[in-house]
Amino acid sequence: MSNQEIAEAMRNHHALMAQQLHTLAGHVVTQKEEWGTARNEVGMYLTDDILPHAAAEELTIYRVAAQVDSMKGLIDSMLFEHGVIREIREELMGASMWEEAVTFSTEAAKLFEIHAEKENRFIIAVLEPRSDVDLASVLGDMHHLLSR
Repeated sequence: MSNQEIAEAMRNHHALMAQQLHTLAGHVVTQKEEWGTARNEVGMYLTDDILPHAAAEELTIYRVAAQVDSMKGLIDSMLFEHGVIREIREELMGASMWEEAVTFSTEAAKLFEIHAEKENRFIIAVLEPRSDVDLASVLGDMHHLLSR
């Protein structure tokens, strides 16, 4: 597959992940009586999907991108955001009231949406046309890490 095809697949995957997290966070908002269950679903999605994806990115595409001098600051900010998402997940799982769960779940969804869009626009879009970057290999490495 070409870099263009891989980049499009990555962008589509980010969109699906953001939509799923947004949907789950919406359940926390709308299911006040069952907010604990809805909160746990958001926490599980963050733990089982979003955060492992973030960890795999840190070891693959972020390492490739960090080799481009102009991207080092951006990569530092992306790593910082991964830490913030982890912190929000902890706050969410410690929420003892519906209002707290609403706040933390919607924060997680919004931050991830912004984070994924930054990755799409400023990392993937920069790496995609580069002849010295093989996005198929990067994606293969990510899949390998996620399958462990």
